[in-house]
Amino acid sequence: MKSMSNRQVRIPGPREHDVAEHCRKFGIGPAEEKKLKKLLGSRAPLHEIQANAPPRQPRWR
Repeated sequence: MKSMSNRQVRIPGPREHDVAEHCRKFGIGPAEEKKLKKLLGSRAPLHEIQANAPPRQPRWR
């Protein structure tokens, strides 16, 4: 039997995201952005930003 390598190539994405960019993208106000920067710093993992950010505003159609 022929042996096959089952290795998969994974290219990791950026581990840390810019907090200010995330706030601009999701419409978070400057006061909340300042709180997030104070809590997390200027760069943080996405799951930390999302866990500490306020709930998203609904998008009305």
